[in-house]
Amino acid sequence: MRRAAAHPAGERTVDNPWPEYRCIAAERRDNIALVTLRRPDAANALSRATVEELADALAVVSRKDAIRAMVLWGGNGKVFCAGADLKERRANPGKDWEIRRPLVKLWNDLALLSKPLVIAANGHAAGGGFELLMLGDAVVVSEAAEFWLPELAWGGTPGGWGTQLLPRLVGPVLARWIVLSGQRLTAHELMQYGLATHCVAPERVLECALEAARLLAERPASAVACAKEALRHALSTPLPAGVEVEDRLLQIATSSPERQASLERFAKGKRS
Repeated sequence: MRRAAAHPAGERTVDNPWPEYRCIAAERRDNIALVTLRRPDAANALSRATVEELADALAVVSRKDAIRAMVLWGGNGKVFCAGADLKERRANPGKDWEIRRPLVKLWNDLALLSKPLVIAANGHAAGGGFELLMLGDAVVVSEAAEFWLPELAWGGTPGGWGTQLLPRLVGPVLARWIVLSGQRLTAHELMQYGLATHCVAPERVLECALEAARLLAERPASAVACAKEALRHALSTPLPAGVEVEDRLLQIATSSPERQASLERFAKGKRS
């Protein structure tokens, strides 16, 4: 598959709408945005600079209609993401919330992304790295990787929505055990608990993630956006109110031009 051509550092073009970042890399793979964490010497920890660059890359994905899905992965190393940059936190005592605030906004923007988000965990994921997985519409994990929340051992608590999303995703009892014990989970356990959609050999993580992204990118964008919004409401809305939201979003989706085009393809015997 053809890759976007390289461009001078800092230059944004139609084919390559991102500048050259320091902590991440972003590129087009046809209609897919591939965003790579690239701080291997720091286990891809989420420093302030990394968070700022991820926010910028995500903003491009959100506003470019030609980009239909996003894949986020950690490169070819054995670590996907170690979560918060603790060295940076220790170097800035008393400023924990100031450092965390952009991270919280990034998490919110990822959760509200109207396009498919595929998380490709090429390696181990701890703390915020593990919590990132909970935001994915598809989650591809390396069968050699482990996943855990170590915050309590450091005298803290998870701060990347782990205490809120885990009980909703796996149930309260298992969530309490994962958070309080900090026990490492295998990739197969993630599949068992419904926290991952694909478990593959390490060398196949990116390939599988791109395949999933291409599949989701084929779906009508308006329908994807409406479905994602409805699913978000399901996490926090009582059933009767959730059904009202579903009905409203269904009306929006079925009134889109993409809906009519899909019906015409169906009438001609073509499947999307």
